[in-house]
Amino acid sequence: MKNRWKQILAAACVVVLTACGYHFSGGGSFPGGVSRIFITMLENRSSESGVESIFTNDLIYEFTRKREAAIAKNKASADAILSGTISLSTTTISRSSVSTAVEKRVVGTLNLRLVTPDGRTFWSSGSLSEQQAYTVEKENETATDQNESEAIAEVSEKLAEAAFSLMTDNF
Repeated sequence: MKNRWKQILAAACVVVLTACGYHFSGGGSFPGGVSRIFITMLENRSSESGVESIFTNDLIYEFTRKREAAIAKNKASADAILSGTISLSTTTISRSSVSTAVEKRVVGTLNLRLVTPDGRTFWSSGSLSEQQAYTVEKENETATDQNESEAIAEVSEKLAEAAFSLMTDNF
C-alpha cells in the first residue's frame, strides 16, 4: 500500500511540474530567432579601469559554457550583436570609527542590448544589478585591493549568469 501512495505522489508531482510550465532557467531560445551572437566590449561607465574586460570576458564565458555554437567569431557571421554598459559603485557598509571602514560593498549594474547588424533592437535587459561585500584590511591596502578585485569578479560572474538566463527565459 505504501508503494502505491509513493507512485501516486510521484505522478502528481510530474503532472504539477509539467502543467505549470516549469523549466530550467536559461533553457529557452534567444529572442527573435537569433542563433549566433557577437559580443562587443562593454562600455565602462565607472572609475574602475579595466572592468569592461572582466565583465565582457565573463559574458563570453557564460555564453560559451551554455551554448558554445551561439558565439559568432565576428560581426559579419552574427545574426545579432550584444553590446552594453557596465557601471560600478562602492559604498561603506560598516565602520569601526567615523573615518575607518571595516567592510565595503561593490555594486555592479549591467545594461545590455541585442541588436541586428542593421541596428534593430531584439531585446534589452534593463538594469541588471548585483552586489558583493568585501573586507577592508586595516593598514594593508594591497589586501583590501585584492578583496575588492575578488568582489568585482564575483559580481561580474553573477551578472553574466543573470544576463544569459534573462535572455533565454522566453517569458
